[in-house]
Amino acid sequence: MDDINDFLKRFRQRLLRHLDAKEKLPPGEPGPLQFVDEVLDAWSMFSQNRQLSEPSAKERTFWFSLYQLEELVENPVRDQIDPYEGILMQNLAMAREALRQWKKLPDGLYATRPGE
Repeated sequence: MDDINDFLKRFRQRLLRHLDAKEKLPPGEPGPLQFVDEVLDAWSMFSQNRQLSEPSAKERTFWFSLYQLEELVENPVRDQIDPYEGILMQNLAMAREALRQWKKLPDGLYATRPGE
């Protein structure tokens, strides 16, 4: 489990920077979709041929937040927010705060690991 936590720690702060979108990304930091791909590729290599325990609540928070980032970037918010985008933005705000505090997701939000 510690190795999974180490993996998540490697990417958590960078994920928060992308989710906050207030901070300018450091030079050389990939854009959001490239970052998502980087994390997914790293996870694929990390998890290959490993016996993994059930994901912890904090790990689910990480994956949910990453998936929300991907969804938001692939479907950018327009001038007029439709109901789906409104829900997406609410979920993102809750997930971002849970990730920042390294807590479990609020009830009703759920994510699995990639490939599960």
